[in-house]
Amino acid sequence: MSKEGQRHAAELKRLEDRKQELEDALGRLARDEADAEEIMELVQQVEQLEQHVETARAAALSQENEMTKNDDVRKAAATNREAAERQLDRLAKQMQRQGESFHKAYDRALDSEMGQTIMRARDDAQELERGGVTSMDLEEVRKNLMEG
Repeated sequence: MSKEGQRHAAELKRLEDRKQELEDALGRLARDEADAEEIMELVQQVEQLEQHVETARAAALSQENEMTKNDDVRKAAATNREAAERQLDRLAKQMQRQGESFHKAYDRALDSEMGQTIMRARDDAQELERGGVTSMDLEEVRKNLMEG
């Protein structure tokens, strides 16, 4: 092969390698975009979960029959708690790095802002389920103390 042919072959190889690099980068970008979309979906689900918890609390306050109210609220709270636990698992799986244990990814998810929001919603749902004190109750007390 002539020197010019070798030069063309080398240039073709370089261009093919660059094409492969760009295709790989495009694939990573598509995965990153899918991850971002899933995170946005999780954020929306967390917001919906918080609304459900507030709705369950409002429903609890407006019910006349104490036993029915408690049963309905506890059932709704249990459903919301389970949904929050599933969301936290999904977040941990989303954050899990290659070769990383699920437990370690779960710990990182708990440390994230979204993980803390999910845990707050989960804890509130669990307290509603038990008939305990929620963060909303505490916030109301703080507000009343500040006003009084």
